[in-house]
Amino acid sequence: MTTKSARLNIRLPEKDLQELEAIRERTGLQSVSDVVREAIQTYVRDEASTWNADVVRATIPSAIIEDVEMFIASGDATDISQAATLALAGWIEERKKYYLEGKELLRQKVAEAVEERGMRKGMARTASRMRVQ
Repeated sequence: MTTKSARLNIRLPEKDLQELEAIRERTGLQSVSDVVREAIQTYVRDEASTWNADVVRATIPSAIIEDVEMFIASGDATDISQAATLALAGWIEERKKYYLEGKELLRQKVAEAVEERGMRKGMARTASRMRVQ
C-alpha cells in the first residue's frame, strides 16, 4: 500500500548537514533524507503525545531513580514519565488536603473567636445594665 507524501526543500547550514550525514552513517540509514524523515516523525509523534502536557527537565538523585526503576520493573508504572506524574499527582493531593484542612481549621478558629468576642460583649452589656439598675 502506498501513501501520498509531499516533497520539502530545506536549507541547512553545512555543519548541520555534516551532522545529519554522521547520524546516517551511525544508524545505517540509506540517506540524509531518511534521517530527516525519521527525525520529523519522532518529533511529530512526541508532540502528539504531549499535546496536553508540558515537558519538564529535572535533576533527580541517583538513589531515587534506582527506586523508581525498581517500582517500574514491578509494574507500578510503565515508565519514568508516568512514575513522575503519579508522584507529582500524589504530592499535589497531599498539599491540597493540607491547605484545605488548614483553611477549615482557620475558619473554625475565626468562628470561635467571633463567638467569644460576642459573648464578651454580651457579658459587658449585661454587667453595665446591672450597674445601672
